[in-house]
Amino acid sequence: MKEKRRRLRINDDTMTTIVVSSLLFCVAVVVAGMVLAYFGVDVSTIVGNALTVFGTELGICGVMTIFNRWADRQDKEAEKRQERRMRREESENESKRNEQSAR
Repeated sequence: MKEKRRRLRINDDTMTTIVVSSLLFCVAVVVAGMVLAYFGVDVSTIVGNALTVFGTELGICGVMTIFNRWADRQDKEAEKRQERRMRREESENESKRNEQSAR
């Protein structure tokens, strides 16, 4: 029997998983940097770059979230327009039928 492959996802959302994983990675880099700094190693550049990468990724995910919300809103508006158009066509067809039956 084939086993279903498990995927690591938080809230069943890939974007959230990426951000949380990146945050955990940055925390690990910062903690490792603190340990190395205790022994006199200069790791400020590495730690700074890790935090910059996380901030950039978080910004990208924020922009993606805003875009997804905008796209969802556009889809809903398109569906509403389509429904209004169909209702208008149905009422026009019914009024034509009523005119034909009145003759």
